[in-house]
Amino acid sequence: MKLYETTIIFDPSLEEARVNEEMERVTGPIAQAGGEVIEVQRWGKRKLAYLIGKRRDGTYVHVKHKSPPTLVAEMDRRFRLNESVLRHLTVIAPKESPKEEPKAGEEGEKAAAATPAVGE
Repeated sequence: MKLYETTIIFDPSLEEARVNEEMERVTGPIAQAGGEVIEVQRWGKRKLAYLIGKRRDGTYVHVKHKSPPTLVAEMDRRFRLNESVLRHLTVIAPKESPKEEPKAGEEGEKAAAATPAVGE
């Protein structure tokens, strides 16, 4: 399974309870397919860059999940059929590289190399 990020823009006129129902429709199939929802971020109502179906605002939700690739195609199909979804985008999440900490002694050596000697 791969790590994906899905951003969904819902109709701004949806009530909070309805947005919760729509999110259950997104997260439910992920769990059923053996995937895992890692994080759900609700970004709230935001102004759109351009009009979408005569709407200036949208309710944004961002979901980070591990899913089989076949599920992503099924989710895309469901989003296109759902009239409450204005736009959606699913991308493969970038791999997070572990931050390397300098080893003991390296920090002093780098600092000494960066400072010029007296008289230079």
